[in-house]
Amino acid sequence: MTYEAVIKRARRKPLFVPGETTVECAIDREQIMRLLPHRDPLLLVDRISALDLQAQTLRAHRRIDPDDPVFVGHFPGAPVYPGALLVEAMGQATVCLHQLLELGRAEVRDDDKPLALRLLRVHHALFQAEALPGDDLELLGQRLESDSYAVVCAAQVRKGQTICANAVMEVFLADE
Repeated sequence: MTYEAVIKRARRKPLFVPGETTVECAIDREQIMRLLPHRDPLLLVDRISALDLQAQTLRAHRRIDPDDPVFVGHFPGAPVYPGALLVEAMGQATVCLHQLLELGRAEVRDDDKPLALRLLRVHHALFQAEALPGDDLELLGQRLESDSYAVVCAAQVRKGQTICANAVMEVFLADE
């Protein structure tokens, strides 16, 4: 499937739909920190609840804290979670997806360590609905392609059945 086809589909349909090969899991923030180098205040994935190794998809979650200091300036009197942070949250969820796919399992072990990854390019980002203070968001991800140099993933942010944002991102695998 081309990036354009994924982008068009992601505007209206979820990237992750549980199927026969989906594994429900309970990966929490402590375990996520073994998959990602990020820490508060920029750790933007709260938990991972499902993974499909065959479909190369994942469902993660993020709760928008109403007391997040970002709302002081974005925007006073009408707070909206910044689109750049939605892209970051989608990126973090897809890095977790790639890491779990490489490990070949829907669990995180005590000796797991984050891969050295860096954002290379955002091929596409679209913001369709606002994410507001107190919202519980689903972060849906799908790995599109991967080789020894780079990984391309598509991701969505959903609030209930509403797709708030979607993106296609590419990261490169940095040398250790």
